[in-house]
Amino acid sequence: MSSDEEPDSHTSKQPRRPQRSCDFCRQRKNRGDGVTGSNGDAISQCSTCVGFGVPCTYRNPAKQRGRKIQLVEELKQKIVGLESKLRSLSVCSLCAQPLQPLQDVLLPPRYTSESGNTPEEDVSDDELIDSFRQIAVEAPDNFFGSASSSALLRSAIAVKEKYLGPPMVAPYRRRQVYWELLPWEKELYDRQPNYLYPASDLIHSLLELYFTNVNPIFPVLHRPSFESCVAGGLHLKDARFGATLLAVLALASRYSDDPRVLIDGKTSLSSGWKFVAQVEIVQKCSRPTIYQVQFWVLMALYSLGTSAPQVSAMYLGLGIHWLQHRGEHQRKREGYDFEYELWNRAFWCFFALDRMVCSFVGRPPTLHKEDYDIDPLLEVDDEYWERGFTQPLGKPSLLSYFACFIRLCEILGDTYRLYASKKVKTRMGWTGTDWEQATVAELDSTMNDYFHSIPPHLERDSDTTPGVLMDQRGNLDIMYHHLQIMIHRPYIHNQSPMAAPSLSICTMAARSVLCVSSLWIFRFKRLPSSPWLPNFLFVSSVILLLNIFGAKRAGVTMDPEKDKLDFAEVETALDILKIAELRGQIPGRLRDLIEELLSRDGPAPRNEVNRSPGESNKVFSVSASSVESPVSFSGAIEEVYAPQPQQLFEPGMSIEQLLAGTDPISWDSSGGVSSGLGLDDETMSMWMAAPTDFMNMKQWDVYMENMNGADADWSSIQPGTAS
Repeated sequence: MSSDEEPDSHTSKQPRRPQRSCDFCRQRKNRGDGVTGSNGDAISQCSTCVGFGVPCTYRNPAKQRGRKIQLVEELKQKIVGLESKLRSLSVCSLCAQPLQPLQDVLLPPRYTSESGNTPEEDVSDDELIDSFRQIAVEAPDNFFGSASSSALLRSAIAVKEKYLGPPMVAPYRRRQVYWELLPWEKELYDRQPNYLYPASDLIHSLLELYFTNVNPIFPVLHRPSFESCVAGGLHLKDARFGATLLAVLALASRYSDDPRVLIDGKTSLSSGWKFVAQVEIVQKCSRPTIYQVQFWVLMALYSLGTSAPQVSAMYLGLGIHWLQHRGEHQRKREGYDFEYELWNRAFWCFFALDRMVCSFVGRPPTLHKEDYDIDPLLEVDDEYWERGFTQPLGKPSLLSYFACFIRLCEILGDTYRLYASKKVKTRMGWTGTDWEQATVAELDSTMNDYFHSIPPHLERDSDTTPGVLMDQRGNLDIMYHHLQIMIHRPYIHNQSPMAAPSLSICTMAARSVLCVSSLWIFRFKRLPSSPWLPNFLFVSSVILLLNIFGAKRAGVTMDPEKDKLDFAEVETALDILKIAELRGQIPGRLRDLIEELLSRDGPAPRNEVNRSPGESNKVFSVSASSVESPVSFSGAIEEVYAPQPQQLFEPGMSIEQLLAGTDPISWDSSGGVSSGLGLDDETMSMWMAAPTDFMNMKQWDVYMENMNGADADWSSIQPGTAS
């Protein structure tokens, strides 16, 4: 072979690449013995692939080992370029550039939709709020809404960082004197009051009364953890928890026979006052705890039975403000968390009590449905919180009652628009009878939907064994019928085409409220556990009496048996209020008003009401001076009425079904209700003039004076004012 041919023979040999394992051997973590050519294909298969009968391939690339030096160098060059570009930028050059869409600037990439649609406002607001908490005082507990100046500042910071990048110098150092609690303020906030607690045996008995009578109806507290804290002496170390304990003891005192709960051991109206009198109305705090928020809602409940029930609105306002301060009105559940569930319960208790108090005084609620976005109440009993927050199958939760009650309070909030002023209705376009009929029909439909969604264990015809479930069932039933009265009461006037069905519904609902309430007296011989029952009894009694007096005023002869039954129901309401007034002033005021209403047209035929043999007109063994002497509250009912027949009125019935069971109602040629129902123009005006504020005694005094005046001009009085 010549020398010229040697290069040809040398190039004809294929260069062999460094040996590496094939794909199959690498998968099995074996060292392969195959050979590959320059193009990566196998020249000879490895023994492993031959043995398994699989193709020997080298398609998967080999992993690169060592540092990625080239990538690091590229990043360094890019950083140098960006720094030079930033130094060359000026305000004028920024203004000359087109701005990107605002959501691209403010939102991180994970919130930007692929379709280019703008995300919901609450997502971006929450993102800004969470970011702003980094520069807020006491950041974890502060909530800043999207309309706050704080959110605007955060938006400005986001825009600046988008176009100018992060700050190249150290951030501005804040002056701590303007960002911290000052020493004299901290000294005031840290000041601990010296509370005086009752003996341990009395604390134990009052806690048992509270968790038996109050908490099942208004479940603001978690019983196992609260009792554990009391047993551990937390009230002796934490004044805020101590104030909550005192409020619990005060509420429970209204169900206790122990004279130690009274100021002087005699005056029953002072029950619990020695406990709450120790706590300041507005406690000094910079960061409220769950105990303090619970204290405010408990004090709002207690205040409803005092001589100044309007104070409850102040406690509610404080609590709702602090809940919003913490952002609890827009907080979402992320798994099950003990602390979150306590705050969630507190919010719904404030919500429900706010609606109830506002319905008592005829004022708009503090919380509207557009003001909150929060998870529903967790329907798991207290004892199962430490077991994974799981309610056992087949065991109804006691919290299901309060979830149903919250639903009724939501409907009550929608009912308030029926009582709005003419100016508000006109501005919102709510004019004419069509709007009223549509709204009432919608509310009636919502009520029927609620009725058919009640859990089986809370239905009206369920087990009537005395206990917590019976109390819950009765409270829901009474609230349902009272809400029917609230919906239809504004239309009991002869200018409304809905006057006849509204009057029938209100009358039958009032009878149902009084019939259900009488079960506690007739069958269980005790006072119902409901802070709002006295008001419900008062409204229902007034409706029945106005119905009777309206017919009497018009000279219409009504069914005497029905009148007797109605008077019997009113008498039952007076008896319940007679017990309740032993521990609260408002029930006594409401009882006086009903008695005064009964006496305006002469003595009512109450002695003709059917009673058990041998019973006198005095039902309870409670003398007129009993409020100033020791009294056995649990034994206040010693004599019992014979049960009255139930009214043929079932919840969830349509207006047509309701009217089918009532007296026929005819209309005169002018379009008003005929005198056959006893509802002349003056009587209709008397209905509409009844005050809506049941805590304003001045309005009721004027109303009573007008009722007995011969020349009273009811048509000149605005509905619901009587002033």
